[in-house]
Amino acid sequence: MYKNQLQELAQRSCFNLPSYTCIREGPDHAPRFKAIVNFNGESFESPHYCSTLRQAEHSAAEAALTSSPPAAPPFPPPAS
Repeated sequence: MYKNQLQELAQRSCFNLPSYTCIREGPDHAPRFKAIVNFNGESFESPHYCSTLRQAEHSAAEAALTSSPPAAPPFPPPAS
């Protein structure tokens, strides 16, 4: 959900689309993931390790959205 919001913000604001770099740690049977998203010239890292790559990317996108970039208003929290 946060990845979609970040992509939509990039398109509305005429920014380059976000790109993700992933970090994998741990044994094969129990990997842990972190992600870094590059957005509008800045890097935002997921604040903690996640059990899936998808969760890590969403966590990094959430960090980017909640940082309130000066050129764009912050998004409201997603509806449950």
